[in-house]
Amino acid sequence: MQIRLIASIALVSASLVACTTRPVVVNTPGPGTTTIQMPVPATPDIALTNAVTASIQSSLGSDAAGVSVRVEDGTVYLSGHVATSALRDKAIAAAQGTAGVKAVVATGLAVT
Repeated sequence: MQIRLIASIALVSASLVACTTRPVVVNTPGPGTTTIQMPVPATPDIALTNAVTASIQSSLGSDAAGVSVRVEDGTVYLSGHVATSALRDKAIAAAQGTAGVKAVVATGLAVT
């Protein structure tokens, strides 16, 4: 019995290695809702989103807080706000320089 339990735990652990989490809003008894993190299979777009986000954060530092990243089939969509045109250009360059990026669309990234 213990061997089956250990094998089951090992199988579940191995399957979660290739997963990430997404927030899911759940209705709870009583007033209000709660948000929990649910495991979902990792996809190439999720991995690329994480890589581009890390690259932009590395390049812009605290100025990256206003930049949102979305990836669909290797195309990166940048949105949000940055303080200067130079920061906008750095964010675009960081995204373009990330391995696996096919194209960058930054029409939603405004200078304010």
